[in-house]
Amino acid sequence: MILSSINDYGVFKNKFRIEFYSFLNTHLLFKKFLYDVLVEGTAYVVGGYLRDIVNGVKSRDVDIILNLPSDRLISILESSKLLYSINRMGGVKVRLNNSDVDLWNFENNWSFKNNLVKYNQQYIVENIAEGCFYNFDSIVININDLELCSKYYNECVGKKELDIIQKNDNYKKLNPTIEANIIRAIFLKNTYGLQYSQNCSDYLIRRIIHLRSQYVDFEDHMISLKRNYYKYEQKLSDQALLDGISDIMGGILHPVLF
Repeated sequence: MILSSINDYGVFKNKFRIEFYSFLNTHLLFKKFLYDVLVEGTAYVVGGYLRDIVNGVKSRDVDIILNLPSDRLISILESSKLLYSINRMGGVKVRLNNSDVDLWNFENNWSFKNNLVKYNQQYIVENIAEGCFYNFDSIVININDLELCSKYYNECVGKKELDIIQKNDNYKKLNPTIEANIIRAIFLKNTYGLQYSQNCSDYLIRRIIHLRSQYVDFEDHMISLKRNYYKYEQKLSDQALLDGISDIMGGILHPVLF
């Protein structure tokens, strides 16, 4: 699949407005919940839903970051009659008829929670974009005023290169989803023909070495984890995953410390 960049912000914002309001009007309970949230806070759509709009793909999921305290978010959810669950990292998954919405706030977003990305209200849309792990996922729009940031995603498309936005070693080491990051990188390279930046390649090599030191059956461990992700399990075969890991490790020219 050939990816499109966001070249005209005005055109994209209009597309988002049409698509998102259509989504809300299809899910009226969630629409009311979101309006209740916006009375007290701000909401930002992030990542795949926006990327799917620009590439003309139907999206199954929406990721939203809320500027609202966790206790207040849960209180509004409890009054909403929506079906939801809370994951181990504090995120909320709202289950709708034919799609899911993942909700986060700044309290439980790992990059802000660990002070790995600066929080500056004046530049918050760009801050959120900088907190996305891969540039491929870094598109953010403010639902209230449609302020948009897509520069890192556009760089990914323009260079056809998957990169980790933050270069800080602590940011990369503290990311809690190591295995998922490796699987996702291989999936994106296979699906979109992206190459790994040097920064991304170094991270993948270091994390694979680290995981191999933790798991004697590392390959089986990775295949087992892939089973937990519907999209990857459907579109990335076990052999393609193992080939992708071999391809990454083929880039080692000298020992790498982790």
